[in-house]
Amino acid sequence: MATTDGTGTTRGAATRARILAATAGLLSAGAAGDAAGASTARHAVTVSEIARAAGVYPNQITHHYGSKDRLVLDAAFALFLRDTTRLQAAGRRAGSADAFRQVLARTALAMPSTLLVVRALAAAGDDDAQRERVRLLLAVLFRQSERYLERVVAEHGWTSPSGVGRDSRTFWSAVFGATLLADAGVTGGPSDLDLAGTVSIR
Repeated sequence: MATTDGTGTTRGAATRARILAATAGLLSAGAAGDAAGASTARHAVTVSEIARAAGVYPNQITHHYGSKDRLVLDAAFALFLRDTTRLQAAGRRAGSADAFRQVLARTALAMPSTLLVVRALAAAGDDDAQRERVRLLLAVLFRQSERYLERVVAEHGWTSPSGVGRDSRTFWSAVFGATLLADAGVTGGPSDLDLAGTVSIR
């Protein structure tokens, strides 16, 4: 028997999850095309495509997420936060603080979801609701990253002169900036930046 909560029925929650998963799948496919240099690179997913993939009507997307931009933002961050768990696993295998910083930088730039998040952030524009959502999602990212760095520092007996909170914010800001420049085709991309140097862990 279906139960209800403050956001509606469990059927509604299942539909919402299906829409999010379908959008994430479409974004992943698009990111793979970008990485391969496919002709479909930069193809923006449409509401119709999402509805078909999720097996819902287009108006259900608006009902559950308000706008396509909000949905794409949520789906991109879902993929991104999933990938950061892989980044954390790679970091744990590093034998020194220097190797740890290098692994973080390389892995973060190599994650296809990093570009997806950067593009979703750029689409937020002047929409107040989108900006508030961005603040919330970034707060989740920074909080998770800070807790991770705290554990790593404690486990290895390392230090963070700048503080793990500042390290996490500076690192992700640099990663997003480098990714944005590379996506815009600006000469001198991520390979020219010392992203590992934005983390003060020693």
